[in-house]
Amino acid sequence: MSNVIKIKRSETADSIPTTSDLAIGEICMNVTDQKLYTRKSDNSIVTISDVTTGKSSLELVSDDAGATAGPTLDLYRNSFSPFDSDDIGEIKFQGENDNSDKVVFAKITSKVTDASASTEDAILEFHVQEAGSSSTVIQIKGDGIHITSGNKITFADGTSMSTAPAASNSVTMAIALG
Repeated sequence: MSNVIKIKRSETADSIPTTSDLAIGEICMNVTDQKLYTRKSDNSIVTISDVTTGKSSLELVSDDAGATAGPTLDLYRNSFSPFDSDDIGEIKFQGENDNSDKVVFAKITSKVTDASASTEDAILEFHVQEAGSSSTVIQIKGDGIHITSGNKITFADGTSMSTAPAASNSVTMAIALG
């Protein structure tokens, strides 16, 4: 005998559940809109999946009108024995090459560099594929941004810088994030 598990569902377009429709942690779906929802402990309704054509595969939506950040995504490694140089989170950007092999073309990794209480340090690394190998291109640490592996900075006008300006130069470089 097989068991069938059913979650709450609706086939009414644009129907979003209310807090009275769901218990905390309960999932429901809108079949017509192709969306999944859940209720959080703060009584907000969160969209956990939206596969509508032209939209993200995963969308986190916060309807909070307050000034605090939201929605938030927590990647939490709850380690029994945290150590220096532990990887604590990673986002991979994967696709297929022309041989239909699954390849990690780029990734963002976070590592603990000092797990000591009250002196914690971390590093955020950006890795990319080049010539079939993954390498760390940028590291963000508490003391700044580090361009690694002898890479250069290339500006929009095509000029580039492969070495840092000498200390006697009064060069200021701003990196604009668009």
